[in-house]
Amino acid sequence: MAATLLTVPALAFAQTTPTPAPTARTAAAPPTQTIITPVAAATARRASKVIGANVINEENNNVGEVHDLMVDMAGGGSIAVLSVGGFLGIGERYVAVPVSDLRWNNERERWMLPGATVDSLKARPAFTYPDRT
Repeated sequence: MAATLLTVPALAFAQTTPTPAPTARTAAAPPTQTIITPVAAATARRASKVIGANVINEENNNVGEVHDLMVDMAGGGSIAVLSVGGFLGIGERYVAVPVSDLRWNNERERWMLPGATVDSLKARPAFTYPDRT
């Protein structure tokens, strides 16, 4: 009896479900899924490699660090939460900038925020995380 019970899950995995035949509606409908091409993937950066990265300006001065990335669930632009000022987490301030404002600098292999200074970033409104609901 134990051998019979062990073969039941294998039979469940071996079953296949029939694929519905395409209809005129499904064949004509455009795909709703965005396909990322190898070229687009090659120019993209993993969030895990962006978070924690130093951000510099044109003069190669460190103006902050990417603390977090926020993705707009409604499809709007994503933001980078930068940690500005402070030392070892003391006195730091969080500000938000659109991710589209960050530029990858190939020469220095760093993220750059053109025109930014520590003072100009500190002058921005402070970013506070929304309450978790």
